[in-house]
Amino acid sequence: MSSTSIHATKLASALTQLVQLCQSNFQIQLSVQQLQSDVPYRDTVLAELAQLDDASLQALITQIRQLAAEADTVSAAPAATPGSAAKPAAATVPVSMRWYGLAALLLLSTAAGAWYLAGSNTEPAAVQAAPLAAAAGVTASASAAMAAVPASAAPEVRLPLLRVHGSNTVGEKLAPALLEAFLASQGASQFSWHTQNSDVERLLDFSDNTGPNRVQLHAHGSGTAFKDLLSGKADVGMSSRRVTGDETDKARASLGDLSKIGNEHIIALDGLAVIVNQNNPLKAISTETLAKMFSGEISNWSQLGGADRPIVLLARDHNSGTYDTFNSLVLKKFAKKLSEKAQRFESSTELSVAVSQDEAAIGFIGLNYISYNKALAISEGADTTPIYPTRFTVSTEDYALSRRLYLYTPTSASQLAKDFAQFAISEPGQALVEQSGLISQNIRVEQVYPIEGAPATYNRYAGTGQRLSLNFRFNYGENDLDNKGKRDLQRLIRFMEQNSGRRLVLMGFSDSIGAVAKNTELALRRAKAVERELVSRGIAVMAVESYGELLPVANNDTDAGRERNRRVEVWVI
Repeated sequence: MSSTSIHATKLASALTQLVQLCQSNFQIQLSVQQLQSDVPYRDTVLAELAQLDDASLQALITQIRQLAAEADTVSAAPAATPGSAAKPAAATVPVSMRWYGLAALLLLSTAAGAWYLAGSNTEPAAVQAAPLAAAAGVTASASAAMAAVPASAAPEVRLPLLRVHGSNTVGEKLAPALLEAFLASQGASQFSWHTQNSDVERLLDFSDNTGPNRVQLHAHGSGTAFKDLLSGKADVGMSSRRVTGDETDKARASLGDLSKIGNEHIIALDGLAVIVNQNNPLKAISTETLAKMFSGEISNWSQLGGADRPIVLLARDHNSGTYDTFNSLVLKKFAKKLSEKAQRFESSTELSVAVSQDEAAIGFIGLNYISYNKALAISEGADTTPIYPTRFTVSTEDYALSRRLYLYTPTSASQLAKDFAQFAISEPGQALVEQSGLISQNIRVEQVYPIEGAPATYNRYAGTGQRLSLNFRFNYGENDLDNKGKRDLQRLIRFMEQNSGRRLVLMGFSDSIGAVAKNTELALRRAKAVERELVSRGIAVMAVESYGELLPVANNDTDAGRERNRRVEVWVI
């Protein structure tokens, strides 16, 4: 990474934080793009904002001026000659800009109490965006801007180049590994982690060819990812659940549509394991029984054929995406609420340790936190087979409590934030996912065996072929692949290029809602849609089969179950 590009990245990050800070605390809207490309506009804006008497804002303005001057020095260095320094040009500030400066001062006075609390943080908050007047025709140089506030007069502030907030499941092990590997690929070295206010708040200090830098990592739970993106405290959000419709609507104006493929990055798969102590004889459980246990309706192990002892319930905290997933897939499914007697944990590791120390305990955590405990096989009802959480059943999302792990970036995110998200879904990033104990999206091959009662063609394929660890799924009510499916297409293409002697078979399945013939037709239509996508990319498909509502992997009585049954399996011969 060249000195010029590193300085540009630092300046872009600082300008993004300025835009977000102004919107969040002063209701002033600025344009990151114009601040980067239009130096007179930037200098005039900084001069106006400098009139606001706020220490954090002043520190950020000073840093931007320093970074801009350094960037100018680096880019101009080859042509520099002694005595060639340009004389600073006088800035002409239009009346409209002065009016917006006064308006900002009035807004500041009305929000003084709230800003005082925000200003007490050691690191300035940063948020997304609303219009400071465009300074058309203004001529002001970076030298003039630097002259306005001498660099030596302000304290040194080292802001994070990147702020990654959200899920503890992602943030505890995976995010640190991804951040170090990504930054190393950009030329960084000398990594050092430091804890801040709590164990889930950390700073990663490192060095590159511009000097010392840092990244901020906060892992308080998935709910904080979207809150902090919206408030501008984060550049990248980590989540162990998908963004909700309400969160998408709230963020749309300032962050863009977080549900779109450009902003939503599925970085790993995880199985939500239900764990008991190794000495507990229980092996399998249905989601309905789980709901009754965690709501308190079933409160003694003797009710399940075990010892006469009270059930000790352990659950993740309310901010956790792990809890959100369990609440959605188990409790809400049966109109239950978590018992008030459940002990809550902010850390998955601590919850897992607590289960291992108590034979009466039961809890739920991510697959890579099972540790010394026993994971139970989960069924979705009397008509479905209990399935254990394995790497393959989670990869295919056949396991009832499978979930996706995400990074979210705003449409206007910095290049550094977007590059980090892209690294996470790349093959090197997915290798780190695997090393961290989560389930990567790199394709694996699994032997499948004939199933009693399955169609003859299915069992013939089971005898001669193998199944790949991905299923294509679709947006509800559409023939359009979901975001994971769109990226899985590229992974499948790479797999076939590396395994050119193998032949593809696509198998379509549906839920059981509606007429059998209609469901068979829908399943075939979706399998054909995948075939078209592959053929258009130069990958031939040997056969396309439709089995409609046969061989369900989930209960068709729920939306989540029906969604998992609507799938296209990928086999190789």
